[in-house]
Order: sequence, then C-alpha cells, then structure tokens
Amino acid sequence: MKKFKKIIYLGLLSVFMMSAVACSKDAEQNTAEESTSAAEEVDDSLFEKVVVTVGDHEIKYSEAMIYMNLIQAQYESYYGPDIWSYDLGGQTFGDMVKQEIMNMMTQTKVVSDHADEYSVTITEEDEALIKQYASELYSGISEEDRTRFGITEEIAQQFYRDNKLYEKVYDAATMDVDTNVSDEEAKQVTVQHMLVKTQKTDEAGNTVDFTEEEKAEALKKAQDLLAQAKETDDFYTLAEANTEDSNVEYTFGTGEMVPEFEEVAFSMKPGDISDIVETDYGYHILYCVSDFDEDATLEKKEEIITSRQNTAFQELYETWEPNYEVKVNDEIWDTITFESAAATEETEATTETTAATTETTAAETTAAETKAE
Repeated sequence: MKKFKKIIYLGLLSVFMMSAVACSKDAEQNTAEESTSAAEEVDDSLFEKVVVTVGDHEIKYSEAMIYMNLIQAQYESYYGPDIWSYDLGGQTFGDMVKQEIMNMMTQTKVVSDHADEYSVTITEEDEALIKQYASELYSGISEEDRTRFGITEEIAQQFYRDNKLYEKVYDAATMDVDTNVSDEEAKQVTVQHMLVKTQKTDEAGNTVDFTEEEKAEALKKAQDLLAQAKETDDFYTLAEANTEDSNVEYTFGTGEMVPEFEEVAFSMKPGDISDIVETDYGYHILYCVSDFDEDATLEKKEEIITSRQNTAFQELYETWEPNYEVKVNDEIWDTITFESAAATEETEATTETTAATTETTAAETTAAETKAE
C-alpha cells in the first residue's frame, strides 16, 4: 500500500524557510552573467506543461518544481548533494523521493478538493500569511532558479494555499477522534543501563552467539560491574565507561524494548539497581532514573493522538482516492532530477572523495528512514 503522509502547512513551513535560506545563499553567489546565460538556455515552454492531473486538477511544471526544489534543499542540507544517486537496491534515493513528492502533490490536490464538504475556506488572515510566506520564499530563490523553473509569487501562493486547505480539511475530518489517553497507556520510564554483550560479528558480517566459555566470561564481567554499581554514587559515569551498548540512557514505553528488559524496568522505582537481566543481546544492569517521566509521557500522549488521527484520516483518504484518476506526463516527469551544479562540479573535481561521502551519508539516511518506518 502506498505510504500516506500527513502534509501539514505549518509543519512544512520549516522546510520551506530552510529552502529559502539555502536559495538565498545561492543567489548571492550567482553573477548577472550566470543568470543571463541560464535565461538564454531555458525552454520556457515547459512552465505551462502539465506534469500530472489529479481528477480535474492540473499540476504544471513550475508548481511541481517548487515541491522538488524545497524538498531537495531540505535533504541536501542534511546529507549533501550526492545523496540522490545512492542505490537503495534497484532504486536510487532520488527516485524514491521523487515518488514521495508525486504522492504528496496528489494527496494535496485530493484532500484540498474536499474543503467544501467540511465548510473549509481560506480566511483573510490565512491569505495574508500565505502571501507573506510566498513572498519570503520567492525572494529567497535565486534569479537563476526563478528563470529556469518559471517560479512566480503567484505559483508560490497557490502552493501554500493548497497546503493550508489540506491542513484545514485534515483538522476538520479528525476533530472527533478520541483524544483521551490514559497515563498507563502512555507511561514512559527512564533508565540507565550497562550491557555486556553475548553476541559478536563473524567474518561474514553475521551476528553469532558467544560460545559457552565466552558467555561465562561475559557473565563474570557483568557480576563485577553489578558489584561496582551497588557501591557507586554515579551510575551513569560507571556505565558510560563500561557499557557495550551505544547508549547509556533510554526513555521508553510499553512494547518498545525487548520483554525481559522492559519487564524489569517497569517494576523499578527511582534509585533502584536491578539484578543482572539476560536478553538475546547479553547481560544488562539497569538503574531507574524515573518510573514516570512526565514530559516524555505527555509527548507520548500527543504521539498516540496523532497516530489515531492519521489512522482515521488514512481510512477516509482511501475512500476518496479511487474517485480521482491520476495521469502522469512521464515525458516531462522523467526529465526532472535532483542533480545540481554544485554536485556535478564536486563530482568532477573529487570523484573518490564524493564516493566516500555518499557511502557515509547514505548509511545515515537509510538508518533514519528505517527508524521513521
């Protein structure tokens, strides 16, 4: 099933503003000669060509390029311009993000098209903010990119207007979702811990269990650390120096940790030190920081409510989507890429360095995507 993304106007604003800053920086570096040269090479007949139709709604090239450029700026600010060519296994990272953008554009049009059903309109106050944000975005885009993609303030305004309607329809459609979440359901605890592993990685990169002899040595180490933990006034420092885990402290709720670890953690009171807890990963020693982390629990409640809203809206959206025929102009869409001049120049100048950077940033991206899923 196609991934559904909640597109919220104010949530996207941080992306838009970040992109505007990035574009402003590029604009300062562009010379009048470069802008003139770019203008001469631009095929402005592209600007009015339809990239995708969603029912009766048309998304033209210039509108699609706002989505493309803002999302591009966001990702490149974190991972650099070389991330787009990273192979995800038959699909590049760039192709994956392009599909997400197509989904985003489609969902925005479908949802905003139901504004009348919920008596949703753009107010004068909304319109003033839309024009303000669009003006700031437009002024932050380099003259070269405005010319190259046919971006105008009017197109930027329509972009913000659609997403504002999306936000309002979403809020109206989910207003009756149950927002009562008990403390028990959302309860978050915070513990510090030490881990002595009973697993290792073999030459082929596979995780394998210790031998019985190695496991006995690990248990002896854990027992020594437990004795030290009972004597120390600073468990965190002891754990930081001795744990074989990447983290010392965890805040979590029900169902987020392995059962053995979680069962002990939820039975402890602040200041308690556990006995040795065995899991598939190894031997753990826990110290309870908080048996009810109030701030984290409040955040979890909000997360649960958002999840309920997303689920309800997902179900509603799936009744709308089949009523809209989506036609993609592949002739135009396939020509749109995330390639940037900066990435091209860097690749030509330092091929080996670029390859190494791509490996690093792509690994981080994959980890972030996996965690988000």
